[in-house]
Amino acid sequence: MTSRRAQFRRELSEIVVLASIVAVVNELGWYGGHPTPVLLALTAPLLLSNLTSVQRWLSGGDLRRRVGMRMFLHMVVFFGVGAFITGWGPVMMIGEIMAATLHMRWSGARVWRPAVVYSCVATALGALAIRLGLVADYFGAPQSDVLCALILLVVVLAIRVYGTALEQREQNERALSGSQAAARRSERWFRALVQNTSDVITVVDSANLFTYVSEAAELRLGHRPADLLGGPADAIVDPVDREPFVAFLDGVVRRPSADHRAELRLWHADGTQRWHELTAHNLLDDPEIAGVVLNCRDVHERRAYHDLLEFDASHDALTGLANRVELNRALDEALLLRAATMAAAGDEGAPTVAVLLIDLDGFKPVNDTYGHECGDALLVTVARLLERNVLGVDTVARIGGDEFVVVLGGITRESDAVAVAERMLRALRAPLRLPQAEVRVGASIGIALADDEAGAVELIRRADHAMYRAKREGRNRWSSYTTGYGPGAPDGRTEAEIAAAALEDDLRVALATGRGLSVVYQPIVLLEDRSLWGFEALMRWTHPTRGPVSPAEFVPIAERTGIIHELGRWVLGHACRQVAEWQQSVPDDKRFSVSVNLSARDLDQPRVVDIVLETIATAGLDAEHLVLEVTESALVDPDLAIPALSRLSEAGIRIAIDDFGTGYSSLQYLTQMPVDILKLDRSFVSRLDGTPQRAAIAEAVVRLSQTLHLGTVAEGVETEEQAAELVALGYRKGQGYLFSKPLGADEVAAKLITISSH
Repeated sequence: MTSRRAQFRRELSEIVVLASIVAVVNELGWYGGHPTPVLLALTAPLLLSNLTSVQRWLSGGDLRRRVGMRMFLHMVVFFGVGAFITGWGPVMMIGEIMAATLHMRWSGARVWRPAVVYSCVATALGALAIRLGLVADYFGAPQSDVLCALILLVVVLAIRVYGTALEQREQNERALSGSQAAARRSERWFRALVQNTSDVITVVDSANLFTYVSEAAELRLGHRPADLLGGPADAIVDPVDREPFVAFLDGVVRRPSADHRAELRLWHADGTQRWHELTAHNLLDDPEIAGVVLNCRDVHERRAYHDLLEFDASHDALTGLANRVELNRALDEALLLRAATMAAAGDEGAPTVAVLLIDLDGFKPVNDTYGHECGDALLVTVARLLERNVLGVDTVARIGGDEFVVVLGGITRESDAVAVAERMLRALRAPLRLPQAEVRVGASIGIALADDEAGAVELIRRADHAMYRAKREGRNRWSSYTTGYGPGAPDGRTEAEIAAAALEDDLRVALATGRGLSVVYQPIVLLEDRSLWGFEALMRWTHPTRGPVSPAEFVPIAERTGIIHELGRWVLGHACRQVAEWQQSVPDDKRFSVSVNLSARDLDQPRVVDIVLETIATAGLDAEHLVLEVTESALVDPDLAIPALSRLSEAGIRIAIDDFGTGYSSLQYLTQMPVDILKLDRSFVSRLDGTPQRAAIAEAVVRLSQTLHLGTVAEGVETEEQAAELVALGYRKGQGYLFSKPLGADEVAAKLITISSH
């Protein structure tokens, strides 16, 4: 309200001053003698049009609108009339400069060009009015024409100079205003980006002091920025990571153009630490920054997940102990450390490495009596017990089932390892309290000490040998590979054990080179007409010095040491490739199947299904022509057998139970598994003599297979009487020496040529 009054008083004083000047000049006789009231009345519109409020009224409230109309009224109509009616028109036209500047003040420099045009129009109309005698002329012709031209030239130049100067100033002001607005927008954008981001952004100067800390530091780390400013940059870095942090900053300074990233632990104000990924940019040469900009992103959850994946890959999921992969790594590392220590200090008194292989003696009864949940709880309890009985630097691993391995480093003699083994045995003999029950278990422990010849795999194998010796000697005890075997051989082992170990080594060599290994094929025939139905692939090994070695001798060794997996894969690949090749030489209606034995221990391997499918795909053999034979012992652990066999069956592979009737499989599990064929063990076939008592089991098996809609194969058929009785009982297929002995590949090829020609 006060500003409006001040504006009104200012505009009223302007009118009074202008009117007084007009009156005084008129009284002096300079305006041609017009009466003062008349002159004031004539010049009133001109005086009023000079007021800002009048111009705002004419523009409708916005001085940027209706500019042309307002300038025409002011500069042509009101000013032209007011100037020329006095008789001093040519001279008074100099006032157009004042009118133009007023309009430029009201509406901006953009109106200077129209102002020039309107000044010319007003001058032309005034000169015309003088010529026509419509107004008085104080100077008279031709002086008036000359004055009009000169004054108009001065007016145009003055308006142009003022207008262009004002125009340039406005451009500068707009540029400055735009820059300021851009700066304000940039600042607002920077603040919105930096202050609201979840990342902590800091600036560290050349002295490694904080010169800027974003507000996210308080949100993410609990530290107020004001508390950190001016302090050392490593104040919130974990002490373990401070040296790497300083090295990281030095690298940023030395290589400013490189990409610098690091992961470090930063302390939260509550005392916890969290992993952060640091990204650095060297802006020390930028005078406005003068520091290294650090972007700290919280990656604690990602790092924890990564660490969890690494832990899962190297540790047993149930117990949290190291798995076989981590065990081998830790044992290799311990052996390297032993070798380095011995090289530096010599053999005398140098620390060595011991491997303890622990196998629980009473695990299966607990698992069968109380269930798998109790069995798992027992394994976890034993794992914690073993960890409590070794040093923190030693490695405890679970390598499968109820087998554990402990790696002792830094011992100087075997008695140290024996002391640990006895301490573990005492702990395992005590009752173990589980959520389901209180149980007692024992353990058999094998001990092996490192020497210059044994690597990680060999040490574990030696401990495995010692553990089996402890089991044979009565269980719940320890046995050493070197000194705990008693007399009978120079190294403390019996001659039979030395021979078994040598046979194992030779078997490994044969498997690695392929020398001495072969596959023979025993025909499986239809009993009714003796036509070929398929072959069973059987492995044979010819030792370089001993000659043929019975599978009954080398297969148990292979199963005990784990070589059976590689042997099984070798036989499967060899047989599938051979049969796929033979299939090409027989008609489609005479295609046959090949049966390959699958060890029960193979079902414990996580990739057994993938290995089988990859093998037949590589060989080019249809899945329907492959039969995998597993013994009844494979059905003891259905949690392992059912998933693997189901996937194989879904792929089109048939499953046969070998030596059926000799094992202890549950018929309930048999109905749950994807079994296609039951193979009657040869021991029941050999008993057949035509009496119902001797045929009872064979008859029960065939009735069971008929009920479950399974096929049957009788093994070990050696006489015509046995074959006839089997047919009478309901058997349709058989194999044995009555039909053919196992044949070599060349013999099978010749037999197939004969079949194809008929």
